[in-house]
Amino acid sequence: MSQPTFYLQLLLVTAISVGGAYLVHQLPLFADDALLTWIAIGIFVLLSVAMYYQGYKAALSENKHDFTNTFLGFLVGKLFLCGGLIIGYFYLAEPSSKLFVLPFFGVYIVYTVFEVLFMSRLGRLST
Repeated sequence: MSQPTFYLQLLLVTAISVGGAYLVHQLPLFADDALLTWIAIGIFVLLSVAMYYQGYKAALSENKHDFTNTFLGFLVGKLFLCGGLIIGYFYLAEPSSKLFVLPFFGVYIVYTVFEVLFMSRLGRLST
């Protein structure tokens, strides 16, 4: 996957996420917790860019395990980051409902599917 293709697809995924988040946060149930979703979108964009560059480098590496290590490292790191973000938001913002996580997980799923797709394409690269 070339850089322009990656950035075009990232832009499309981000536009879909922003549009979906905007619509969901118009609902009274989710209106107070929009900050978590916007922070998540920003973090996931940055993680996707970092994952692309590290994945590209690892896919061209002589060590055949570098790519798998990179993918799993980002996966585990993202899980811990998301857990910390949700726990931090829960204690700092004290949301009125436990449903505040639904828009967050929607964005998480969209970016995770995108990352799996582009990483599977990068995994087919060879030196």
